[in-house]
Amino acid sequence: MKPSTLLKSLLAATLMLGAPAAAVAQAQSAPAPAQAAPVEVSESQIDSFVSAYQAIQAIQQSVQAELVAAVEAEGLTVDDYNAIAEAQQSPETVAEVAPDQAAQFAAATEQVAALRAEAREEMQAAIEAENLSIAEFEQILTQAQQDPALQAEIVERLGGAE
Repeated sequence: MKPSTLLKSLLAATLMLGAPAAAVAQAQSAPAPAQAAPVEVSESQIDSFVSAYQAIQAIQQSVQAELVAAVEAEGLTVDDYNAIAEAQQSPETVAEVAPDQAAQFAAATEQVAALRAEAREEMQAAIEAENLSIAEFEQILTQAQQDPALQAEIVERLGGAE
């Protein structure tokens, strides 16, 4: 796996994990400094991070199939679902969605939201099972994006473990 692909995947996982919590925290706190000072990441923290990442990857793969099944169970293709979701973002195109498809989309969206919430909980548990807090996991992720040596160490350990 290329380093840039790894980081995009990790960032997606982190966004799935922390988006709602981060939004609440941001709304409740003053603006943070632009960049936190790097902290020393121990070998055991890197090992824990890699193990948590691998667990998150497995959860994401599992939930992806469940998301597709949930959308298709409501009579939509994934492409149709995504097109309707995109149309919902634009007030001009909302009226173009057929009522039956809108109902299918609403039902599928409920299923998708429930599956994502469940996956988010599973990912948080996977991180905590490795004796990392969500904040520590996110800090290591952020630092890996800015520190080529740390990034290389993580990528190497992921490559050796896969």
